Amino acid sequence: MERRELEKQIQGHHLSGVYLFDGTEEYLKKKALNDMIRLVCEGGLEELNSTTLDNPDVDELIAACETIPFMSEKRIVIVPDAAYLTGRAEAEDKLKDYLVHLPPFCVLVFYCHGKVDARKALVKQIAKLGAYVTFSAMGDSELNMWICERFREAGKNCSPQVASQLVFVAGSDATLLMGEIGKLVGHSGEHADISMEDIQAVTTRSSEYAAFEIVNAVMDNQESRAFSLMRDMLAAGESRIGILAMLERQYRMLQHTSIMRYEKKTTDEMAALLGAKTFVVNKYLQQLRHITPGQVRDSVKLCIETEFRIKSGQLNQDGALEAMMIKLFEMRRKTVQ
Repeated sequence: MERRELEKQIQGHHLSGVYLFDGTEEYLKKKALNDMIRLVCEGGLEELNSTTLDNPDVDELIAACETIPFMSEKRIVIVPDAAYLTGRAEAEDKLKDYLVHLPPFCVLVFYCHGKVDARKALVKQIAKLGAYVTFSAMGDSELNMWICERFREAGKNCSPQVASQLVFVAGSDATLLMGEIGKLVGHSGEHADISMEDIQAVTTRSSEYAAFEIVNAVMDNQESRAFSLMRDMLAAGESRIGILAMLERQYRMLQHTSIMRYEKKTTDEMAALLGAKTFVVNKYLQQLRHITPGQVRDSVKLCIETEFRIKSGQLNQDGALEAMMIKLFEMRRKTVQ
């Protein structure tokens, strides 16, 4: 079942008997579960008609499902990260048989962090009798609309372009984005519109964005800015080898984008092949205006060689990243000349 179909079920007050939630988008997953709890436990009877069981055996789970709701038509039973779904469990067959006889007053939700193995017989049984809902990351347009809607709920205006920039800077995790939206609402004060400047002023930058900004600083020959960004990443807990890996990834993405631009692929095609958002691909294309294909290739090669020499013990990790960045600036200046 698609996530939107579940939303329609909740809005229409028509719930199935058993659900399995999995996927990487935890914020939307938790919201859907909370909406279901509010729907099932009307009248403030959550404590009486909502039960969460951690690692229950099958008999304990069955007993909870068979408990008659108190002053309500239904009750909800929630099982986080059930062993029957995340690994081997002898009780799987017994539970699979029981689900056929689940009482009509019970809504049973298996809530899993991350993905489960969809090939398991119990997963297939849940999908057959109820609904298997995967909460995957939102796409570009959906995420932008979601951000704009959250700002509207807070009495603020946000354009799609500003929403895209927020995702680019902070990342696409909805839980983190909610925190950044709250910060931006507070920062904007009496101003109705959220601006690019607001994002620049208060948004916590993701590590990937910081690596992108370091590459930008190299292209703009802003050496002090690049090293300042690197120090900020180190202070935030990133290791030198981790920063090196992120810089290598950025240059690889530029290299792939350069090749696809030569092949005259569209930005949407590039985004699909890179596994990136279209907005990010456009940022790579902007960067490629300031760097030659040869320099991109040499930058990737320098990152790979530095990583190999660190891991093989030829270079000490302390200082190797800084030395590599100095070489990147030297390569950049030769290109400009």
